[in-house]
Amino acid sequence: MLKRWEIGTPDAKKAAMLRQQGGITQLCAEVLVSRGIESLEAAGSLLDVSGLSDPLLLADMERAAERILAAVDSGERICVYGDYDCDGVTATVMLTDWLMCAGADVTWYIPTRREGYGMRCESLKALHEDGVSLIVTVDNGISAVEEAKYIKDLGMDLVITDHHRPGDTLPEAVAVVDPFRPDCPSPYKTICGAVVVLKLIAALDGGDWEPALEQFGDLAALATIADVMPLDGENRYIVQRGLQLLANTERMGLISLMAVCGIEDGTVISAQNAAFQLIPRINAAGRFASASIAAKLFLTDDPDEAQLLAAQIHSLNNDRKKTEQEITDEILGVIRQHPETISERVLVFAGENWHHGVIGIVAARLMERFGKPCFLMSLEDDGYRGSARSFGDFSVFECLKACEAHLVRYGGHPGAGGFTVSPEEKDNFMQAIQRYAAEHNPVMPVMTVHAERSLEPQALTPENVAGLQIMEPFGAGNPKPLFVLPGMTVAEVQPLSGGAHTKLRLKKGTAQCEVLLFRLKPEETGIRIGETLDFLIAADVKEYQGRPSLTLRAEDWRYSEQAQEQAIAAQAAYDAYCRGEQLPAQAYYQRMCPHRPDLIAVYQLVQRMPMTVQQLCTALQAKGMNRCRARMIADIFSELGLLCYDPVTETLSKLPVTQKRELTESEAYRKILALAQGNAS
Repeated sequence: MLKRWEIGTPDAKKAAMLRQQGGITQLCAEVLVSRGIESLEAAGSLLDVSGLSDPLLLADMERAAERILAAVDSGERICVYGDYDCDGVTATVMLTDWLMCAGADVTWYIPTRREGYGMRCESLKALHEDGVSLIVTVDNGISAVEEAKYIKDLGMDLVITDHHRPGDTLPEAVAVVDPFRPDCPSPYKTICGAVVVLKLIAALDGGDWEPALEQFGDLAALATIADVMPLDGENRYIVQRGLQLLANTERMGLISLMAVCGIEDGTVISAQNAAFQLIPRINAAGRFASASIAAKLFLTDDPDEAQLLAAQIHSLNNDRKKTEQEITDEILGVIRQHPETISERVLVFAGENWHHGVIGIVAARLMERFGKPCFLMSLEDDGYRGSARSFGDFSVFECLKACEAHLVRYGGHPGAGGFTVSPEEKDNFMQAIQRYAAEHNPVMPVMTVHAERSLEPQALTPENVAGLQIMEPFGAGNPKPLFVLPGMTVAEVQPLSGGAHTKLRLKKGTAQCEVLLFRLKPEETGIRIGETLDFLIAADVKEYQGRPSLTLRAEDWRYSEQAQEQAIAAQAAYDAYCRGEQLPAQAYYQRMCPHRPDLIAVYQLVQRMPMTVQQLCTALQAKGMNRCRARMIADIFSELGLLCYDPVTETLSKLPVTQKRELTESEAYRKILALAQGNAS
C-alpha cells in the first residue's frame, strides 16, 4: 500500500537551545521542535501536567452527586447502566465498586453487542420490576431522549453521565453530566466516559481527586487509551498516574489479566502495551460473548474466580483473532478473484456470518493495507449490519448521511461509523457509496504518515532513544515518534518465528542496524538483498541482561521520495482507468500502454524469480517502466495465463505454459493499445 511520507525538518539551532534549557537529549529536542514545540514553556505545558480541574465545574455534577448520595443514604436500589466496550465496562466497574464500598444497594447492567448501544425500553422495564428507582448511565445516555421519558413514566429517576456529543435536545433527567454540553464550563472536554465517572466519584468524595485516582486511576487510564482520547492535558496526567498504579495494582482482575498477557507483576506498562495487550482482551469479551465477563473480572476479589475469568477472556481474544483472520482471508480471496474491486474509490464488501464484533477491526486493517476507506457488512437476522473506517477528508458519517435513503439506521463520525441496510437495498447502498465518493472526493485522500526527521543510523543509540521516554505516554495527540533512515542497503533478509515475521540487516557506509518487520513473511515484503531503500522506523529501548537494548521496527519503506510520488500518481491514474473514467490526456494512455520489449523484459525477469510491481518498475526504470504500465502488463499476462498475478501482494510469478499465446488475444491489451493510438470508439 502506498503511503505519502511527511518528513519534518526541525531547526537544529532551536533544538539545541531547547536541549540546553530543558536538559533533554538532542533527539528528543528535535522531535519536540518538529511538532512545533520550540520553547521550554511550550514543552512544559505538554509534558508537565500537574493536576486536574475541579470536578464540580462539570455542568450538573453537583446535582448528580447529591441525587446519588441521597439514594445511597435512603437505601434505594441503584442501577449503573453501561456499555460493552472497554470504556463502558471500566466506567461501570468504577461507579459500581464505589457504590458497593459506600454501602449502596447497587446493581449494574451492560447490554450485549447484539442488543446494541445505549438503553432499551425492555431492559428498563425489567430494571423497574427489579425494584430499581435510580438509573445512572455511564458512557451513554446523552441521546436517549425517548428512553428518558420512558424512565420518568415508570416512576424512576435518571442521572446521565456521558462524553459523546449531545443532540439539539437533552434528555429529561435529574442531572445530565457531559463535558460537551454547550453550557458546561469545565475547561477540559475531550475525556472518555470512565474519566467522567472518575470526576463523578471525586465529586461524591467532596471534590477530592486523590482517593478517586488512587482507587480507579488504573481503570480510567485503560479507558482513555482504549477510546483513543488525546494524551494531552488532564488525559496525560490520568494516563501517567494510571499506568504507574497499574504496575502495582491490587485489583485481582487486572493482576490475572496481565498474567495471561505474560506481563510480570511490577512491570512498568506503556500505553502501547495497554493498547495492544490488555485492551483487546477486555473488548473481546463484549465482541464475542458478553462484556459482563470483563466487568465481573474487575469486580471480583476472589483470586480463583479472577484467574478463571481472565483465562476465559484470553480464550475469547484468541477466538477474536482467529475470526478476524478468517474474515480477512475471505475478503482477500474475493479480491484475488475480482482485482477490479480494489480500484474503486472505496472498498466495499458484503458477506454472510461475519462476526459483527470484529468487522470494524477488519475494515480498519483493510483500510491500512490498501490505503482506501473501507465499508464491510454482514447479513444478519435484521438485514446487513456493517462498520466503516476512513481517514483524511473522506467522512464516513457524511457518506452514510448522503446514503440514508438506503439505510435502516446509521451513526458515527468522520473516521468510523456503523449502519444497518436491508437486503433489498444492499446493492443500491454499495453503488451510492461510490457515487458519493466520486462527487465529494474527486481526488481521494492518500494515507499519510508523519516522520519527525530523516537521520543516519548512528543517531539511533540506546541513550538517544531512551531520552524520548520523557514524552510518554504515546498515543492519540502525542504519537510515538517515527524516523526515516534514508538510502539503506539491504544486506540480509531473515525469517523470524517460523517465518511469521522478518528481520533485515541494513548497511550504510560502515554503519549497520537490524530492523524488524512484524506480521510479514520475508516473501511478502518483496524486499531483496542488495536493494537500497528508505525505511520509516519506530525505535524502542528495553533492558536485556541488565543492559539497554535497541529495537528498530519498520513501519514502511520506499525506493525514493520521487519514486513514491510517481507511484501514488500512477496508481491513481490506473485506478481511474479501471473504473472506466476518462484520463486527462491521451499521453496518459500512451505511458500506460506496454510495448512488446516491455512485455518480454517483464516475462524474462519473472521467470527467474517472483517480482512485485514496484520491483519491476525499479529494475526496468532505465527502459521507462512506470507503475501504470507494469499493472497493465500484469493484467495482460494474467488474462493470457502466461504469468500469475496476485493483486493482494502485487506480485507476478511464473506459471507452467503449455501453449503459445498472441498479445492480440488479450482484451486488456487491445483496449489500452486502441486508446494509446487514439482509435478507441
